[in-house]
Amino acid sequence: MRYTWLSCEGARTVIKCQSCEGETPEGRFCIRCGAPLGQGHEGRSSGRSPYAAAPHEHVALPALVSSLFPHLPRSSHWGFRIALFSGAGLLVVLAVTRLFPVGLIAAALLLPLVVVLYVIDVDVYEDESVWATGLSMGWGALAGVGFGLIAVAVSPSLTSVINNGHAQDLVWQGLVLPFLGLLVLIIGPLTLLRYHRFNSVLDGVAFGLSAGAAFAGGQLIAYSAHVLGNGIRPHGALVPWIWRLLSFGVAMPVVTMGAAAAVCAALWLRHRAPARDADALGWAGHPAVALPMAALLVMGASVGEVFLPSGGWLGWLAAFDLVVLVLLRRAIHVGLLEESLEIPIGPRFTCPNCGGETARHTFCGQCGISLQALPKARSETAPGPAGAGPAPTITPTPEPGT
Repeated sequence: MRYTWLSCEGARTVIKCQSCEGETPEGRFCIRCGAPLGQGHEGRSSGRSPYAAAPHEHVALPALVSSLFPHLPRSSHWGFRIALFSGAGLLVVLAVTRLFPVGLIAAALLLPLVVVLYVIDVDVYEDESVWATGLSMGWGALAGVGFGLIAVAVSPSLTSVINNGHAQDLVWQGLVLPFLGLLVLIIGPLTLLRYHRFNSVLDGVAFGLSAGAAFAGGQLIAYSAHVLGNGIRPHGALVPWIWRLLSFGVAMPVVTMGAAAAVCAALWLRHRAPARDADALGWAGHPAVALPMAALLVMGASVGEVFLPSGGWLGWLAAFDLVVLVLLRRAIHVGLLEESLEIPIGPRFTCPNCGGETARHTFCGQCGISLQALPKARSETAPGPAGAGPAPTITPTPEPGT
């Protein structure tokens, strides 16, 4: 059966999506769940393969930019890829020129600066002050500095770890400090869970990513402070420094950011999503499972520094990055889908991602991207406040010949 969508713009034909069974205007994608229309797609929307925040990518593809920065429109992906690759290249150049202390500072600041650039670029909370993101990053930096100082007190010097490729204390360096660090890290984002304004799973992801980036940067600065007193060009083997700077500046922060964001996504899904969607992620979405799983990933990544040489640890971290990114993408994907239920269909507007005309709802009917994951999407896609006027209505219209 087809339906007629009545709005201030006139009547438009809508159909029933085979994936979510909701009404959606005719087009390429369902505006409620983002599933392709007219392609025989059936089954739960959360099980479809296109990633809700970037439909041109598979949900299981561990793409760095679209996973860590899900609010970015597709046109901005390359800019952030260039920023990340340029930052990694700078670390290599600083190591080659033996400016190791400068390289450590650059490694500590790389991901936090990219996160700040992301928050400013997409203007995620344009109708809110920056206090929420600032709290997350401030707490993460403070916790990171504290755990960095503890690591200096109980572990060998950073120079010894870099040159020898191993540490003497496996328990502290690889297990205890990473585990406690993750627990303390998520306290900052967790304080924001009580604010109903931040009721989206994507809010939890954003706060977890911000706190994780700041934590990794603060920890590295505190842990490497003694190296800064050894001169601008301290002695040390060149190649191990290259691998370690890439590990400290990119690979390890990605694990920390992804693990923290995955835990926050599970907490937000459990305590802020509608009750019927609390189990949308399955066992991985339960905080009692998500937290130990994230802790194991962070500890496993950290243990590699203890017993692997510099290049081996970088490869070890890359494997953990892939796992963390896939888990994070799944949480983001399901979180975006669960937000679309029971929102009335709004008037048509131009999609910021593809430039096509689509009904205002949760997904673009032309490109399938989640409008919640685009700049300024919150105020554009959310239903109006009570008393703002009647929502568009949908009335059944018989098919021709019936």
